[in-house]
Amino acid sequence: MTFGDYMNSLSTEKTSEKGAQIQRVMDACMVSEVVVYNWMAGRSTPDALKRKTISGLLNRPVEELFPNVK
Repeated sequence: MTFGDYMNSLSTEKTSEKGAQIQRVMDACMVSEVVVYNWMAGRSTPDALKRKTISGLLNRPVEELFPNVK
């Protein structure tokens, strides 16, 4: 399950798990909400350190979240 697939599978209620996870990724990677949504949509890819950070936050392997990145 890629990063975008994982994030989009989360609850979308007003006080959602998805919103909380997006905020956690934003804070940990020190990026804006727009950047996180671009990563989710596959329009851009985080650098190696940010991919590792996201992997740790979501407790998922980097290779699973970002399978096409070398």
